Amino acid sequence: MKEQNIRRIVTSLLGVIMARAVFMGINPFAMGYLAALFLEPKGRILSMVMVALGVVSVMGISEMIKYLIAIIVFSILVSMVEYRSKKINIWAMGGIAAAVTTVLTCFYSTLNSNIGYYIMMGFAEGVIVFVSAPVFRKGLESVINPRAKSEVLSNEEIIGLAVMGGVIIYSIPDMKSLGFSLPLTCAMFSVLIIGFRYGAGFGAVIGAAGGIIMALRTGELNQLGLMCMLGIISGSFREMGRIVDFLAYAGGFLVLGELYKDSKLNLEGFGVLISCAVLFFLLPKNLIYGKGTGESDREEEVFVHQNLQSIARGKLRDFSESFHNLSTTFHSISEQKEGLDKLDKRELFDQLSEKLCKDCENCSFCWEGHFYETYEGAYRIMEQVNENGTVSLNEIPGEFTSRCICLDNFLEEAKRSIEVARINMTWSNKLAQSRAAIAEQLGEVANIIDDFSLDLYKPSEEEGKKEKIASELRRNHIMAKKVAIFEKRDGKKEIYLTARTDKGRCITVKEAAGIIGKAYGKPMRPYEGCKKVIAKEPETFTFVEDTDYMVYTGFARMNKEKNPVSGDNYSFLNPDTGTFIMSLADGMGTGQGAYEESESVIELLEQFMEAGFRKESAIKLINSIMVLRDREESFSTIDLTIINLYTGFCDFIKMGAAATFLKKAGEVEVIHSTSLPAGIIQKADYEIITKKLYSGEFVIMATDGVVDCIPGEDKDEFISEFLKDLKTNNPKEMANALLNMALEQNGWVPVDDMTVLVAGFWSKA
Repeated sequence: MKEQNIRRIVTSLLGVIMARAVFMGINPFAMGYLAALFLEPKGRILSMVMVALGVVSVMGISEMIKYLIAIIVFSILVSMVEYRSKKINIWAMGGIAAAVTTVLTCFYSTLNSNIGYYIMMGFAEGVIVFVSAPVFRKGLESVINPRAKSEVLSNEEIIGLAVMGGVIIYSIPDMKSLGFSLPLTCAMFSVLIIGFRYGAGFGAVIGAAGGIIMALRTGELNQLGLMCMLGIISGSFREMGRIVDFLAYAGGFLVLGELYKDSKLNLEGFGVLISCAVLFFLLPKNLIYGKGTGESDREEEVFVHQNLQSIARGKLRDFSESFHNLSTTFHSISEQKEGLDKLDKRELFDQLSEKLCKDCENCSFCWEGHFYETYEGAYRIMEQVNENGTVSLNEIPGEFTSRCICLDNFLEEAKRSIEVARINMTWSNKLAQSRAAIAEQLGEVANIIDDFSLDLYKPSEEEGKKEKIASELRRNHIMAKKVAIFEKRDGKKEIYLTARTDKGRCITVKEAAGIIGKAYGKPMRPYEGCKKVIAKEPETFTFVEDTDYMVYTGFARMNKEKNPVSGDNYSFLNPDTGTFIMSLADGMGTGQGAYEESESVIELLEQFMEAGFRKESAIKLINSIMVLRDREESFSTIDLTIINLYTGFCDFIKMGAAATFLKKAGEVEVIHSTSLPAGIIQKADYEIITKKLYSGEFVIMATDGVVDCIPGEDKDEFISEFLKDLKTNNPKEMANALLNMALEQNGWVPVDDMTVLVAGFWSKA
């Protein structure tokens, strides 16, 4: 704040020099500069005094009185307008100064014989005042408001500074005693150093400004072209160093001076050239060397950012590929068996034979003397036990029965072995099912990482927009040090800025969003997580594009009779600015168990969606988690409505859920589902239906407890007719009406947990 006050004082003191720029008997720059200074409420008296001193030091008595009156009248008019609580921008300020100057000049023309000439000069002076005020203001903004090192000047600010520099040079008195022209030296040195520091383009700009000023002083119009050429020369050789650049500049100076032998470049050239050389080589490096207007810094920053994004995307792709490979591996070892295969039976047969026949006294007789008959009989027993769970004596070959002295033990051991094998197969299938679920989860993690790599924000190269935002904020007493614009994958913009207020003000982020939106050309709103007030300490704030639509919600619910808790759970969620999610889960059965199932589903949905997971990934992960649970009948329906608040498109996602109703003007559309609840089968069975919503439409979701209360077969049709005839635009009233109607149809007895969610969709336009 102290530094800013010092800068304001310095710019006010410059008024003495700026007010000395008199040409053709008029002094428009004095009033234009005063109008630019008056945009800052602080230090106005000092500005008036300094400009008045400049006028007094250079003008005759009659002209001096005119401009002093103009200064006083201008300040009074500005105070009167501001007293009426009207904010004055720079164009209005310049208009007031121009009007006052024109009126006074026309009034003074009545005191002279050549009235027409003075009236024409009055209007010309007014035009110059009106145009110069915003130009000076652009230059002053870069001086008054401190900039971050990485923040660059806009083209308008550079032109404003160049014009101010030209006016200052014009105001410098020509001291003949020095042996050379001091104004020409200042002009030539300015062209040299600006061209060397910032490049040929800006060297040409300052050359044009200096050339115009010198042409006004000397009457030599050719100096405009000469100065521009010198600015281009200085900027063109800057990469070769200070010495080579000055030699090229001096060479151009002498050649151009020779072309125009009668110009001041030739007559006073050597003194000016020596003065420029002394200043140019004595100035420290940090003042001489620059990086354009931040172009190199900006290019390097963009290059680094792009490379970091490429590296990040590459790493994420590597991670994703690793997870995909893991998923494939788990899928390959998750095959389930429906029954014992030949290999399993052979192993069981070998184990059974080894255990019972090895130590039997008839082993050699059976397996060596009658191998084929023994093998066939033993294998027949295994097959019958595997198919029927037991075997009768008449199903065993007679030869085997007559030879085997351990038949009863053989039959019992066969039954036990088959039973153990089946139990092992069941557990093996359980493990395979778990591996398949893990494979699904790993695959979804890979998809999420892939998706995240595409969600990396892209910096938006809109330098003009950034400058406009910063300028508009400064005009409203918000000092924005850094402004960054990022583009999301959906093309929407997010604006980040580090800002504070001046003079101890407190401004809400909602007001700031309005200012930013006006400057950017799109409605903006503050991000939900950022601070609500901009104060005197710098903070980082985030602003996002405002949505085109809004949603209002209502709900109604009833527990099953005599149940203290409901097995239904729901949520309304805004995971980001442009998305609204309405979710409903109905746990299997009723009571505490159903409540816990549906609650876990809703909590997982909220966590996944807020983290930015795709809706498909969230559904698949939740299904696999429920499949892995140890509980019997760990099932829950999932009903999702996801609304894009920018486009109005709505996704309906259902897993075993009841119908959803879309209430439109004069009709009700029913959205059905035939999918299974989450947790029943390994592969998630869900349906996604996309619809376009229009302003004034309603989305009504309900659990099966509501639908089951309706008698008859056409339950959905009955509810549709009821909603069609319902005359209310209040979501809460609509939810209550539907719940009460369902209860009434069933004698006011809830047969199951009942929940109704309603979302009303409206345009902001």
